[in-house]
Amino acid sequence: MRLLVTGSGGFLGRNALLHLPTTWQIAALHRPEDTSFREFLQAQALDHITPIACDLTDLSQVQQAAREIGRDWESCLYLASNTSIPLSIQQPAFDLTTNTIGLINVLETCSFEHLVYFSSGAVYIGASGLVGVDTPVTPTLPYAVSKLASEHYVRAFALHRGSPRQATIVRFFGAFGPYEPSRKVYTKLVRRFALERNPSFTITGDGGNYIDAMYIDDAIRALQLILQAPPGGVLTVDLGVGAGETIKGLVMRAGHVFGLEPELQYTGESPEYILYHIDPALFAQRYNFWPEVSIEEGFQRLAAHLREVDDRASGE
Repeated sequence: MRLLVTGSGGFLGRNALLHLPTTWQIAALHRPEDTSFREFLQAQALDHITPIACDLTDLSQVQQAAREIGRDWESCLYLASNTSIPLSIQQPAFDLTTNTIGLINVLETCSFEHLVYFSSGAVYIGASGLVGVDTPVTPTLPYAVSKLASEHYVRAFALHRGSPRQATIVRFFGAFGPYEPSRKVYTKLVRRFALERNPSFTITGDGGNYIDAMYIDDAIRALQLILQAPPGGVLTVDLGVGAGETIKGLVMRAGHVFGLEPELQYTGESPEYILYHIDPALFAQRYNFWPEVSIEEGFQRLAAHLREVDDRASGE
């Protein structure tokens, strides 16, 4: 497979590149300021991947990248995104430019047989209970607004331009594991409980909002199944665990994994207060997929990774 990957230097991108078949011809677009990405590829012996520094919000850079690696691709895994919800509230123009204009630049420049676009479960913000792709969505969170707009642009390009010829829009509910940003709650939990052995943890908000915790290896396995099953048109799917677990519940489970009884404090309000969940059986029926890694095992794997990172850093 000839595959173009955007957002390659991020959490999802790095984990995807580690697991995608080495027989695939892969070009990986990454932010020019991410000087560590090529070092990552070298350290992981990912010699079959061609890295290309490219600011997707700059059309001239996207066009230059296409001249270097080609415009026509069998598949595209579009992972590039602003990943900060608070930043989307503070700087909505930046969020829209990053999430939507970057996508349009790529769609204007390249041609794809199958585009896999990673949207977000945040598009359901404001809903409650069980949701699905037929649920009416009217998000007010800027991040969710730009993700939903991007979904519509994928459909528009497929209809009016004929590229992508096929597209799978994945409303992704999140994952955790190695290479995630240190600000994410999972890494904070593991560092606090497993590495620091400190039972104290502060939750933003009241802890009653839902969080969907899938370990990254399962998420990437699902991603590969999507890539290898073009839908014959434009398809939207939900990808998540769908357990309806609260932030407070997740924190308590994490503490117990590492033999601690968490001492919780609460502060402020959560900018993304989720009271909805999906039915994971719908995705399972289409792709024959169920998550295999429990939250407990995932936390243990993430702890082992963080210890390894710390050991390498202390040895330098």
